[in-house]
Parts: sequence; C-alpha cells; structure tokens
Amino acid sequence: MEESCQICRKAKDEIGKSSYYLFESEHFRVRHSDETKIAGYLIIEAKRHFLDLSMAKPEETAEFGEVLAKTTKAVRQATKPMRVYTFSLAEAVPHFHMHVIPRQEDMPKRYVGRGIMSYPLNPPLDCQSRESVSLSIKRAFKSL
Repeated sequence: MEESCQICRKAKDEIGKSSYYLFESEHFRVRHSDETKIAGYLIIEAKRHFLDLSMAKPEETAEFGEVLAKTTKAVRQATKPMRVYTFSLAEAVPHFHMHVIPRQEDMPKRYVGRGIMSYPLNPPLDCQSRESVSLSIKRAFKSL
C-alpha cells in the first residue's frame, strides 16, 4: 500500500464493508464511481499499487482480461447501454485503475465517444440511484 495514494487509502478504509465493492478478484476490486452521475460507471482498481499494466505482475495481467470482460458484461446486463467505454489514464490518481462507462442512448452528443472525457464530475449520482444500480450490477456479477 502506498500511504499517499487515494485508491490505496480508500481500499484500506473500506475493507470489511461489503457494500462499497461490487466485485473482487485476487488482484482487482470493482466499485461504482462516486464522482459522476452516470449510473453504472464502474472503476476497476488494482489491489497492489502500480501505475500501469507495464508494471503489473504476470498473474495480474492474466487476471485483468477476465475481470475487464466480466465487468463489461455485468454493466451491459444491468444497464442495457448502447456502448461500454473503457479507458485508463492514471493521471489524477497514479494507481492503475480502469474506467468502465455505460453510454446510454440519451447521452448528449457532446459526450459521445471521446467527448466522454469532458463529462462533468459533479453533481454525483444520488445515493439511492447509485445503490440501486450497484445492486443490479452485483446480481449481474453473480450470474456470470
């Protein structure tokens, strides 16, 4: 764990709280974003602190493909999007994490495709909506 890392600190704080993480594997955790109002916007976080996949251990890279596929399927099953966007930047928080974003049909055109990068971070999704979609996604994970 890296003490100065926001993801590492949050994971340490949330250990044992079953509602925060929707899925967990040996090397990765999946949670709903609490930074935007897009229902079903998930973040896959590496448990071990590293910046990008070039720094991942072979067992982490082997598992990551499976986790990404399962996460994308769970988002699709629970939210029925037109597309599912995935990307990793690790600029704001230098810890490997992958954004998994469902793009619904009613998404304003300016946010479609690469425009998703300019989607507002505030206001966040209200707690009730986030809990509802998170429960649906948890169920989807269990069915896969």
